[in-house]
Amino acid sequence: MSRVFIGLGSNILPLVNLPAAAASLRELWPDMRFSRVYRSAPMGYEDQDFFLNAVGACETTDTPEEIIGKLQTIERTLGKETPFRYGPRTIDLDLLLYDSITEQNASFTLPHPRMHERRFVLAPLLDLVSPEDRHPSLHQTWSHLLEATQDQTCESFSLTL
Repeated sequence: MSRVFIGLGSNILPLVNLPAAAASLRELWPDMRFSRVYRSAPMGYEDQDFFLNAVGACETTDTPEEIIGKLQTIERTLGKETPFRYGPRTIDLDLLLYDSITEQNASFTLPHPRMHERRFVLAPLLDLVSPEDRHPSLHQTWSHLLEATQDQTCESFSLTL
């Protein structure tokens, strides 16, 4: 069994789409646990609504490719359309970590290549891992990486998944 972490985000009807995505993830992986939900400012393209974000964790025998395929199916089911890079979205599901594997190929990069720069990923991740655990390729603690993102708006939001 491999331990995986999945990032969830939405800023189009997020109070509907985030719980719907969480329910779909639990159908696939019944032991899926979720962080608290966080409200974060958009990055890249700022003229859009705030996002709601969370991280889910579970154990699975699925390969990274199988997980990504299942995440893309959920995104399609929930009507994901990204009009442009960093634009608004109904749902965004990303495979963040797969055990401590570091791998890059045509289909994916593990760990997720920008997760260490994003408070909206690190804050919820730290709800599920020890702050002293380390990023698989950067070898820095999660708490150290979170400190480096203090300038990004991200706060706990009252929604339970």
